[in-house]
Amino acid sequence: MAFGSKEPKTNVVTWQNQGPDDIIYASPFDDLRTLTSVTVPEHAVALFVRDGKLEGALSPGRHMITTNNIPWLTKLYQLALGYKETPFKVNIVFISQKMFNGKWGIRGMIKAAQGYEVPVTLMSNGEFQFRISDVAVFYTQILGGMSNYSTGNVNALMKSFINEQITQQLAQQYYMDVLQNLEKASTTTKILIDPYFQQRGIELLSLKINEVSTTEEEKAKIFEYLQFSSANGESFKRYEVMDRMADAIGDSQGGAAMGAGMMLFPQMYQQLNQQPAQNAQAQVTKVMCPYCGGLNTYPYKFCGECGKPSPQMQQQQPPAQPAPTPAQPAPSGGAPGAFKRCPYCGEDLSMLKKTPKFCPYCSEELS
Repeated sequence: MAFGSKEPKTNVVTWQNQGPDDIIYASPFDDLRTLTSVTVPEHAVALFVRDGKLEGALSPGRHMITTNNIPWLTKLYQLALGYKETPFKVNIVFISQKMFNGKWGIRGMIKAAQGYEVPVTLMSNGEFQFRISDVAVFYTQILGGMSNYSTGNVNALMKSFINEQITQQLAQQYYMDVLQNLEKASTTTKILIDPYFQQRGIELLSLKINEVSTTEEEKAKIFEYLQFSSANGESFKRYEVMDRMADAIGDSQGGAAMGAGMMLFPQMYQQLNQQPAQNAQAQVTKVMCPYCGGLNTYPYKFCGECGKPSPQMQQQQPPAQPAPTPAQPAPSGGAPGAFKRCPYCGEDLSMLKKTPKFCPYCSEELS
């Protein structure tokens, strides 16, 4: 209600027609005479405001307006007498200190999950409870800038303020963490935003996150990422690119497009599947002998099963050389795995699980 309304003068000021959800009430009577009665409800405080300045407050109960029992009114009386007016101009604003319930709803951005730091759309709503704990701070920080004091204006400001704070704080958390534990996320968010309410004279009693959601497309991406569950979503990213490539190749028309796609597909997959060198682990590659089918560690010179040269050795076409003179006589009847080095060429065989029939370096028979 705006001050300065043309209302009949009265000697009794109280909170009229108070509803259960009313936070604030501005009395329409601003010409107060001496011995005016001001009745403050049990759960409220009455603020005396003159020219936008807070002069004082009255606690619950019935008060008679005189300079004897309300000392800070003396200055107001002196100002009134200076202007040769019988009443003095002052606005009385009642502020309820009951507990109030509110609802909030936001749409913003939030990080998807730990290890998958991409932002996704956040849609969330919930409830909160609050009360005005410091009326002086509340007036200076909230009501001071209002030209019209009403519960509707206060509720609109509260909703805007809490939506802003919740959006900022949830943006620092992870969507999957919030979704999996709404109670913990509610408590964490309340603790983070509580100081901002206290700075405005408001006590945030509780905060509840009822629901969090995101778009269907982003839900599918997060689900696929969790299935792959790799650091920074690398496996998911490779899968997504490969999936798009497969769709593109499948939609291609004409043999040339299909052929080019099928040729590029394995090459691009190999590039996408490469990991940074510092994170790659050494892997042992096995190749099959074209003669006997035995597996040999790549690269090899001679098959460890049949002693035949590898295809690489055949391509090099080395000149025929006489059989090497053994560095030491080969032991007879040795058990598999007895040699750490080849007794003929001296090459290290310790990395092999067992001694092969033929040395993979010089092709001499070992057993």
